[in-house]
Amino acid sequence: MRQVSPAQSGLPTSVDRYLLPDERSVIAVRMHPAALAGPLVLACGGLVAVRKLSVRSPRPDIVWGGYLLVPLYFLRRLAAWPVSYLIVTDKRMVLTSGLLIRTAAFMPLEKVTGLTLQRTVLGRLFGYGTLIVTSASRHQPFRKVRYLPYPEQLYLEISGLLPQQGQGDTNTISQQVGDEGMTAQDSAGPSQQE
Repeated sequence: MRQVSPAQSGLPTSVDRYLLPDERSVIAVRMHPAALAGPLVLACGGLVAVRKLSVRSPRPDIVWGGYLLVPLYFLRRLAAWPVSYLIVTDKRMVLTSGLLIRTAAFMPLEKVTGLTLQRTVLGRLFGYGTLIVTSASRHQPFRKVRYLPYPEQLYLEISGLLPQQGQGDTNTISQQVGDEGMTAQDSAGPSQQE
């Protein structure tokens, strides 16, 4: 069953504006909702902690005032999620993210030397994965694309678009036994440079 539809002219305007007139969009996919899990857990856990601290604190208004930053962080991530896309055209990969400050990172397909698909236990359970893109270039616009839905299908379709290098297959799929803990990088967004 094909779960990732080829992108046609139905691309959102927030994504379509980054494509060149002679490019043909092949894949357009929004990040998996699991990208919101870290900020949501932080907001809920923070609420429990603030309730306990406010009872013991002589100044509960300061405790609640400090906590207000946490739900605002979650709301910012929630508002930015609908505009976070991975677009693959016949010429390049485009990763868009951000609400107030829009970021669009481009990588030509001919510069991609390999793909690695990582799936943690939670990723296999909820249907998302991380695509690691390697390039021969020293400056790489993005290396990891976290929280991709339908990761195996995306991996196979993107691998099929890559030009053949002629030197063995550098594309790999890895399954991790344990799940990575939430780190600052995990909660920073779908794309990370490392």
